[in-house]
Amino acid sequence: MSPEAELFWLRLIHTIIFAACLVALGVLIVFAVSGLWRSAAVWALIAPFAILTGLILNGGRCVLQTRAQKLLGLHGRWARDIFFLPESWAIRVVEVLAPPFTLAVVGTLTRLALT
Repeated sequence: MSPEAELFWLRLIHTIIFAACLVALGVLIVFAVSGLWRSAAVWALIAPFAILTGLILNGGRCVLQTRAQKLLGLHGRWARDIFFLPESWAIRVVEVLAPPFTLAVVGTLTRLALT
């Protein structure tokens, strides 16, 4: 596969993962606050734990961002790896979304333990 094709697929996959994570965050928040969507919330827990695992295994950096940097020859600099997200937002995704995901996961796990 050519680097251009690989970069296209990487961006498409990362865009889908990003959108799915936002949906998962919403599901976790709804369940943590209201108790609705229990089974969906259990499945939604996969997203933050999968991302956390990837970040830990890749030294705190996004696995797909690292691959995009290599494909574009931008070692250490940000590479566009999500189609619709502006760079000024994309470089802050982890730091902005980590606190709400942490609260949503803790709230979900607490509600699961109490019900």
